[in-house]
Amino acid sequence: MKFESHGKFTIWTEKSTVFAELLGSWNEESALQFELEFKKIASTMPDQWGHLVYLDDWELCVPEMFEIIERLVIWCINNGLMRAANIYQESSIKSGVLNKMIIQKQGNFERVVFDNDLDASRWLTEAGFPTSCPPRKK
Repeated sequence: MKFESHGKFTIWTEKSTVFAELLGSWNEESALQFELEFKKIASTMPDQWGHLVYLDDWELCVPEMFEIIERLVIWCINNGLMRAANIYQESSIKSGVLNKMIIQKQGNFERVVFDNDLDASRWLTEAGFPTSCPPRKK
């Protein structure tokens, strides 16, 4: 049985960084749509790139999403993702869920959590991925 997608996302790029904003509670269909769109956009990035994702308004997900996001993370790392900045206010529940799906560090890849986009942008810029804090695409 196919379900309707729940949750929303927006993806955009700036220089060598892919931005994403995730909203709402996600089901498997949302994760599959995100994976497809993200790969399409990330495929246009240079050999090494960064990622900044806004997660404050993301309301978690169903367990079926884990495998999809794990697969996407591995694809990203294998296709040049060097740094990922996750932005959300401190939440042990959100951290626990995200840490199950997303690698913290592997080879040259590193993911760091921030509570604001200014610090995330600075970290990416210092890592060689010049990033300003563009307005979110809502």
